[in-house]
Amino acid sequence: MKQLESSSDGTIRNLNSKRHKIKITQGQNILEFQTDTTGFFKFEASLNDTVYIVVNEKSPIFSKRFRYVFNEVNYPIKLRISDKKLATYKDSIQAPDFFKKYNEKQAELDFNDGKKRILAGGGFISEESMKRREKLSAKYGIEYDYLFGCIIMRPELRIMNRYNKVMKELTGIKNVW
Repeated sequence: MKQLESSSDGTIRNLNSKRHKIKITQGQNILEFQTDTTGFFKFEASLNDTVYIVVNEKSPIFSKRFRYVFNEVNYPIKLRISDKKLATYKDSIQAPDFFKKYNEKQAELDFNDGKKRILAGGGFISEESMKRREKLSAKYGIEYDYLFGCIIMRPELRIMNRYNKVMKELTGIKNVW
């Protein structure tokens, strides 16, 4: 959904086109270097030892650790780093109070405290949607918590979406939305 995107495709392409710091550890050997501007890198490794690859180790947002056992891997290896950390960080700055109340960790805490809820915007809700929500409430023991009227800011919408995703996983709701 376009409204849930936190970074444009152009921004992501730009970030991916930067050089990234790579640290590879295999056995006692440590190799550190940068990717080329396309994000590609090559290295030689022993096929007997597990390889640990750390990308952008010092970055709080674009770091990732990978572990590979070479006899279980198809070549070439494609590493992917999600922009979820960046999106979460941006949303926490754009809607700090809302983020403190409804972040993913809070969803886990709420669930563990028996507060099973799905966050929703208010505004117009069709009768069909209301009936579906009533069935879900009864089946999974959840409540709908209506936080807004018709207008919801994008960062808040993304925060709600991540909160709801965690809550749905914890309550066992699948393939509903």
